[in-house]
Amino acid sequence: METPSLTCCLVVGDDARDLHGCLASLASLGDLLAGTVVVGMGAPERVLEFARRAGATVHSRADDGDLAGARNEAAGMAETEWVFLLEGDDRVSADPALLAKLLDPQPGEVVRPEALQIEVVGGETPTREVRLYRTAAAHFLGGVRPRLLSRESGHTLRTLNPGGDVVRVTAAYAGDPAGERIRLLRRETRATRIVDVLDSTGTGGDELVSALIERARARRALGDGNGALADLNRARTLPCGDRYRDTAREELAGLLVEYRHFDGARTLIGQLREAGADPGYSDWLEAQVHAAEGQAQDALRIVDRLRDGGLLTRADGGVVAPPEILNETMILAARVHDYEKAFECCLELVSRHGQARRYGRLLLKLWGRRSPEGLAAELDRAGAPVESVAAALRQLPEPGPAAAAALESRKPALTTVAASL
Repeated sequence: METPSLTCCLVVGDDARDLHGCLASLASLGDLLAGTVVVGMGAPERVLEFARRAGATVHSRADDGDLAGARNEAAGMAETEWVFLLEGDDRVSADPALLAKLLDPQPGEVVRPEALQIEVVGGETPTREVRLYRTAAAHFLGGVRPRLLSRESGHTLRTLNPGGDVVRVTAAYAGDPAGERIRLLRRETRATRIVDVLDSTGTGGDELVSALIERARARRALGDGNGALADLNRARTLPCGDRYRDTAREELAGLLVEYRHFDGARTLIGQLREAGADPGYSDWLEAQVHAAEGQAQDALRIVDRLRDGGLLTRADGGVVAPPEILNETMILAARVHDYEKAFECCLELVSRHGQARRYGRLLLKLWGRRSPEGLAAELDRAGAPVESVAAALRQLPEPGPAAAAALESRKPALTTVAASL
């Protein structure tokens, strides 16, 4: 069977930071990488020339604000079934062998995956974004605020959620507040330019609402709550499609929770329910209201119910993936002193979602004074990948190394039992 291959596609502008680091990191994809496509969207020639010298296929287009169109253009230049969407300041780390198993059609496979939700490390909490997808199955819509949708009307993309040990994207500005602020200011400037052009030409509808939402997100992240509030209030009252109006409502509800305007947030959640938005995501917003009000037990009941419900889908197509739900459940469980539930969530994050380096120290704390051998047994029961988890635990103070040794000691025994069957 042939090794599957993918093309990395980048849309870069005048905010591309250290493109060299991004392109260099693609080596971690090994033989999976068939090529790289770079579309410059108002990018300076020096950036495009560097990409050419690095071996990328390069095309330039005007910065018309249509980021969805630029991404589709890049994907259209790929010659592989799968494309991996990246930003100019991203860094990729991957295990090519494990990733190939997810991309390669399996014998007897009835339904093929169409996209992968990749762990993206940028801010304080890793997020999940659809970055790897089959171009025959999906394309971007939404102009300034792209969303990946199935090419088949009414069809929801079939996605997989590999752990960070399989593939991960890390932003160059992660852990760099100054760099993150520069990135956000450029986002705000670009969105403002688009809003001004649309206002001057009398163009409204989905394009204007999308640009206002994008600017509101940047302003909120920059701490300009009043600016974000003005943009979102305007966006939700403009004539537009239901998806865009609901996105504005969701963003505004989250902003109102942050600023403790709980009645307004509940009103918006009610409007989302009436409009037929994803009930799981509306429940998620309601849980945020309860948590902010100090009603941790009520919030825990909601998120605990959502744990087994799969992905929660926002109106713009984004998702709240299982690791984020587990993390919130763990925090709320600890707040109400249900430490066993908190441990269960932490164990699942480490074992099933490849988060051993992020949550290993917390796992040890929640396990407490119980034996390292007992923790190893719990990790084994949860199906933890031995090598990566043991490596993470070994970097921690005791009982981390003892638990790592106990976990590794179980592997030969399990191998022997399996061989005898």
